[in-house]
Amino acid sequence: MEGVKIKSIWRNLPLQEIIYRVLQLKNGISTDKELYEAVNNAAEVSYSEFLKTIMKMELYGLLKTSLIKEDVLSIELNKES
Repeated sequence: MEGVKIKSIWRNLPLQEIIYRVLQLKNGISTDKELYEAVNNAAEVSYSEFLKTIMKMELYGLLKTSLIKEDVLSIELNKES
């Protein structure tokens, strides 16, 4: 089983914190697909759970989202928060 990466069922950090930290590492901006891949590498999460958390963070004023193309979402840290 050498080289097999097993993800833990339990997260050490809340999903909001993981998303926030990953965005900070990406200079505060990313597409939804790139961000999801990076977050999913850190903690196993479904795409729907990821999007729900993004929406909550946007409502709290932590993120700004905008549609780049029909199926590409830009996610940016809110510099005012």
